[in-house]
This record gives sequence, C-alpha cells and structure tokens, in this order.
Amino acid sequence: AAAAARRARFATGARLSVPGMVGTFVWGIIAGVAMIQAGMSVAQSVGMTLIVFSGTAQLAALPLMASGASFALIGFTTFLTSLRFMIYSASLSRDLSRLPPALRSFAGYMTTDSGLAVYQTLSSRERRAQRTALFMGLNLPVWAAWQVGSLLGIAVMAYAEPGRDLGFLGTLAVLALIAQAMRVSLAWPVVIAATVVALIGVAWPHRAGMLLAVLAGVVTPLVLEARAQSRRSAP
Repeated sequence: AAAAARRARFATGARLSVPGMVGTFVWGIIAGVAMIQAGMSVAQSVGMTLIVFSGTAQLAALPLMASGASFALIGFTTFLTSLRFMIYSASLSRDLSRLPPALRSFAGYMTTDSGLAVYQTLSSRERRAQRTALFMGLNLPVWAAWQVGSLLGIAVMAYAEPGRDLGFLGTLAVLALIAQAMRVSLAWPVVIAATVVALIGVAWPHRAGMLLAVLAGVVTPLVLEARAQSRRSAP
C-alpha cells in the first residue's frame, strides 16, 4: 500500500511537471546551441550538460569562456547565478534530510525552479513519507527534458552544414521565454534593471558588464521582496 501511494504521488508530480518540461526543453536546446558556438567539442558539451544541469549558470559562463575571461570571473559569475539553490536547499532540508546520502545528493542535483515551486505549494498537504515521491515526480521529468533538449541542440549545431549559423534559433527561443516570463509583474523590474546595466557595461573589459547585469537581475527581486515584506509587517 505504501509503495502504491508513492507511485501515485510520483505520477501526480510527473503530470504537474509538464508545463515546466516544455520550457526546460527549449532552454536545453538553447544551452546545447550555445555550448557548440562557444567552441566546445561535442564530448565537452555533453559532459557539461550532464554535470552542471543549470541553464542560467551555463549561459552566463559560456560567453565568458569564449572570450577568454579569467577562471575567477567565470566562477564568480556562475556562483551568483546559482545562489538561489542555497535558498532551495534550506527550504528542502526538513523533507530530504532523512534520505540516504546518495539519494539526497541526487535530489539536490536535479532540483528545478518549476518543480520546487509546485512542490512548495503541495508538500504541506502530503504525508512526510510521500513527499519524496512527489518531489521526484516534479523534478525528474524536467531533468530529462533538459538533457534531451541539450543533446538535440548539441547535435543540430555539431552536425549542421559547415558555415551555416544557426545561433538565431537560440535567440528566438530566448525571446519567447522572456515574453512568457514578462507576463509576471515582478519580471519587469528585473529585466529592466539587468538590461540597463548590460547596456551601460557593454564595452567594459572581461565581460564585466554582463557580470554586473547578472548581479542586478539577482539583487533586484531580493530588494523588491524585502520591501514588500517590510510593508506587510508595518503596523
């Protein structure tokens, strides 16, 4: 009975993960295209997508790698773009702390933004024994969609006709994702802040403008959320 309940919660999570799978699949294609365009080999690209599993970190690091930026700058940029996972880890610690170390590590590795958002709204209604199955159902399909999308992007760029530039496909996909995200009101100040900083720093050396644009995109929602909480707590 317990095993059947866990399978049912996994299936529920997998069904709810479909919207996140679609966006992640497209995002994976973008990352696959970007890796080959940055000069990485097929083997290096496949290794990166399997090991890193972070579209924001990869797409922030790849232009820096292609431009010959220092390892310190690349590392700092990917650290900034991945800070949210520290918050995710804290929010999941109660539910996942009792898992075996290997399974707990894998759960942390495949945590996704979309999967965690749905999990946080549903987990409080679930029995603790079934929360892990729900979490896996919400995130494992999204992880698979990312890998398939990335491998497709790598294959298209690696085996396309020599001299043909298909980078515009990634640009179009990014624009589509941004347009969808802009339907959320909080996304507007984030995009505006990052865009302004990126334009100001477009000619700065070592892609410093891009680094600060990423930082602006990370800090802006944190500041807005802090101000909103302050207003809510005010008498």
